[in-house]
Amino acid sequence: MAELSLAVGRDLGLGERALQDLEYAALLHDIGRLSLAEPIPGGATVMAAPGEQRRIADLGAAVVREAGVLDTVATIVERQTEPYRRRLQSDDVDVPLASRIIKAANAYDDLVGDDHSQARRLEALERIHLGLAYEYDPRVVSALSRVLQRAD
Repeated sequence: MAELSLAVGRDLGLGERALQDLEYAALLHDIGRLSLAEPIPGGATVMAAPGEQRRIADLGAAVVREAGVLDTVATIVERQTEPYRRRLQSDDVDVPLASRIIKAANAYDDLVGDDHSQARRLEALERIHLGLAYEYDPRVVSALSRVLQRAD
């Protein structure tokens, strides 16, 4: 998931510092799951209820903030569950691009799971496209699609 996030970040032209923050956030994006009493079946946070996703992100951001030196990374982790925009509103410019990248890459990774067949990868991408413009940033999904095409 971290490699996929970085590839999308590069495709979108992120600078070295932003890529480093993206990498750290991608590696730590699910650390909040450690505080759950019951694990998420299959570990797929994309299948969890929005409130549970938010809770995991908040707990993960709190853990990252404890380090005291990764505040930008903590914000990226914290905002990773935010939708691209809400209905009848413009995009939420307060959601960092890195958070939007992690949201899409994580969804793809969760939806593909251990089945990397062409059919499963296409299904995952199609499902993400269904959330385009509200749940997922269209620019990020386009970059994700390009990265996945190059990997084939």
